[in-house]
Amino acid sequence: MRLAEPGLSIPAGQLFAILADEGHVALAVSGGSDSVAMMLLAQDWAKEHAHSLKLTVLTVDHGLRPEAAAEAALVARWCGALSLNHHILKWEGVKPATGVQAKARAARYGLMSAWCAANSAKFLLTAHTLDDQAETVLMRQRRTDTAESLAGIWETTSWNGIEIFRPLLGVKRAELRQYLAHVNQPWIDDPSNLDVKYERVRLRSELASEDARMEALAGIATAAGHEALRLAKAAKDWNLQHLKSYPEGYGIVSRPEFSKLGADIQQRVLQQLIGLFGAGNRAEPQELVEVCKWIAGQSLSRRTLGGAVLAARKRSIVVGREAGRISSDSVCVPETGEIVWDGRFLINAPPGSQVVPVAHLKNLERRPDIPNFVGLALPVALLCENNAVMPHLSLGEGVSAKFIRYLR
Repeated sequence: MRLAEPGLSIPAGQLFAILADEGHVALAVSGGSDSVAMMLLAQDWAKEHAHSLKLTVLTVDHGLRPEAAAEAALVARWCGALSLNHHILKWEGVKPATGVQAKARAARYGLMSAWCAANSAKFLLTAHTLDDQAETVLMRQRRTDTAESLAGIWETTSWNGIEIFRPLLGVKRAELRQYLAHVNQPWIDDPSNLDVKYERVRLRSELASEDARMEALAGIATAAGHEALRLAKAAKDWNLQHLKSYPEGYGIVSRPEFSKLGADIQQRVLQQLIGLFGAGNRAEPQELVEVCKWIAGQSLSRRTLGGAVLAARKRSIVVGREAGRISSDSVCVPETGEIVWDGRFLINAPPGSQVVPVAHLKNLERRPDIPNFVGLALPVALLCENNAVMPHLSLGEGVSAKFIRYLR
């Protein structure tokens, strides 16, 4: 066994302890120093503490550089020498001309989370370091001062239902490279990490050799993370007490009670409501500020935000899905007879049925007891006999719909 942690400020046993009871874990390994170090440390830890844990290494070939395929193959050879399972996932199709890094990131996480879901791996490990955290906080300080933003990179998040775990978030890149040198393990240097057209690369140069500053920035992230969690809990507690939810996928809160809240809690309450009943997107802080001001006024109108409609009544705010932002494409019910529609409803219908939003059909019966904009955003099942069944109107056709979102 390799000497697992020479010079590491955090023992490997502490880094991976959360995985002790897992059966299968995937590791995102590009071949760079951080991810290769994570791979070796995780393998040594598993041999020592979690003998039955299966580790699978995933490498994404984005197809953005000619060298990418050869680099993925090199990682595969390293894994073969270590007796580690390895899979190369390819990002197929036309590549974007703008916003390349963000879109590549989304494609990468999409490919890896899909693989994890198909192969019963609950956790996907990524090798973000303390350096990455410091760079992220420094970038965000130049744009915003919200706790959620300054919290930077979270140790655990989720992507398409897969837990993303970042065990090295408290470890400096220099420590990891010293470790790799100690065990005589090479790594790949991605030339894009030296391209100054990217803001992160410029900040990386600015922070080089400034350990104290990096640790201070990471400390800001920790403090901001605690504050973000406190505010999120306060908002969730308020929603649990005051939100009246309906199975048709909308909710109502008291306008006077909402107005009593402090601005910081108001914005988090709104964020949670939009996430619950809208498109699942996060709104920008300034957008939340503006909507809170609108609620505080006397307006009896509507606003849209994050794929949600907010309808202001005299004594209440009604929040539901924005029908115009729902795809008009029909979704076919598979052989299982079950499908998740618009990320909100679990639909059970005969296989082969097509599910579309009410807004895209004409002369369909409406529910008079729910707001019209809510009704327009409900699903309709078009059965094989071409008759339309709105699950919340008729349950006698073997069709049902269940709202599956909840406050997080």
